[in-house]
Amino acid sequence: MGDELDEIRKRKMKELMRRMSETEESEPQEKAPDKPLDLDDGTLPQAIAKYSPLVVDCWAPWCGPCRMVSPIVERLAKKYTGKMVFGELNVDRNQQTAAKYQIMSIPALLVFKGGKHVDTIIGAMPQQALEKRLAKYL
Repeated sequence: MGDELDEIRKRKMKELMRRMSETEESEPQEKAPDKPLDLDDGTLPQAIAKYSPLVVDCWAPWCGPCRMVSPIVERLAKKYTGKMVFGELNVDRNQQTAAKYQIMSIPALLVFKGGKHVDTIIGAMPQQALEKRLAKYL
């Protein structure tokens, strides 16, 4: 009788493992963002932990050069979907983050890799120049 129960347990365990693996395979994977994330003081830490590399465009509505960088960031977010994630953070509304990363001039791009702040890129630049600066983080 003991051998019979062991066989039933083994069969049931095998069936359970098969079902679990099918469930894992059928669950949809979270789609990588293809546009910049709208970040703030509260959501930035989670984004840093979740995405690597993450590039955060620090901007303000009154900043002319920021308006030139924004469409570049949007194009790069599409171009590098699944390889690099981009976000936008309004420094006027998120002064805690601006102070933490010592943002004194905008536009400024904060680069995070592996959960760590690895670079700050200050000023507007053409898309090609920005891509060249970011290539080492891919």
